[in-house]
Amino acid sequence: MSWRAHSGLAVRRMVANYLQAIGFVMFTLLIIALTIDLSDNMDRIQQRAAERETGVMQLLLPYLGFRAIDIVTRLLGMATLIGAGVATLLRFQRLEDVILSAAGAPPTLVLSALMMVGIVTGTVQWTFQNWLRPPAVATQVSLNLGNYGRWFAHTELGGRWFVSDGLAMRAEVTRGANPELRNLQIFAGVDDPTLSRIVFAERADQNTLGNEWVLHGVTLWENDEQSTGNATQTSEKMRMVLPLNIEGLRWLDVNGYYIPNKHLRRIAQLDGTRVADDARTTLAFRNMAFFLPGIFALLGASLAMAGRRARRLAPFRLLILATVGYVTLVSVRVFWALGIHGRISPYVAAMLPLAIALAMSTYLQLRQAGYLRRR
Repeated sequence: MSWRAHSGLAVRRMVANYLQAIGFVMFTLLIIALTIDLSDNMDRIQQRAAERETGVMQLLLPYLGFRAIDIVTRLLGMATLIGAGVATLLRFQRLEDVILSAAGAPPTLVLSALMMVGIVTGTVQWTFQNWLRPPAVATQVSLNLGNYGRWFAHTELGGRWFVSDGLAMRAEVTRGANPELRNLQIFAGVDDPTLSRIVFAERADQNTLGNEWVLHGVTLWENDEQSTGNATQTSEKMRMVLPLNIEGLRWLDVNGYYIPNKHLRRIAQLDGTRVADDARTTLAFRNMAFFLPGIFALLGASLAMAGRRARRLAPFRLLILATVGYVTLVSVRVFWALGIHGRISPYVAAMLPLAIALAMSTYLQLRQAGYLRRR
């Protein structure tokens, strides 16, 4: 059979069936998630509408749209896993594989269809992950709506500690569009038996993209071993490298997957900090986002194929295989957390769960094709 068959009517029909099943599962998950969200936040939406003197629907409809973008980004991988599995089981019930095999069609037609499904869903995932979700979250924060408004709308964070490379700093923090550091207390040499320097400052400004700051209203104490031991100085300004840059301050305590890429790249310059690990891991996952739905669609279809015994379905086996698929999907979040906390490198965290899912799918496809069956 020619290669034209891999884009022919049968393949296009399979692609349509897979996309319909994935779309139905995504729609079901979306409705469930929006219902749960509204049950928690409807009172707050009504309160915000009264404060702004606008109709409830003028806030509710945009809010539902922004929440839908966030939910689709989060759950598209699960929808492709479940939807591809359901579509494969429906094709098995309709004996489509038997009919195509009798007509001389190779089994690779299914792989061609799944590759096309992966291209479509991967484009959606990459677009939502990189371009649509961060602005949607930022708009919810600016409107002070939903959980994101409750978590991130307040900008005054009070006193916070920052520790990196033998330096500890406490400062009162304002995040957001106009970030500030006030009442700084900086302790250098915390890894040594004695402190080498203590700096108090009224505030700090940053005019560069690095992590060098200009301190104002400075009182400096240095441990001068060559003189009497202590030396205290005061000055109006002083330059000092701090374990933070302006982007890290602007997005302080905001998880990386809510932050636009251009800000993440600047935060990633803070070597040796958890926020830099978070930013690098998020960028790595966003770069790999295109491949996630297609790989999990292949895994869902492969697991469904393995849930058959001869011409009949094996319910208990399907249950076990569905659990395996769900655990594999959850491992994406587990590896993401490991990358955020610096336990593994960002691209290992992003690629390893996809490699595991692809290896499982390859094994199941080869076994289904008869290459790995025991004699």
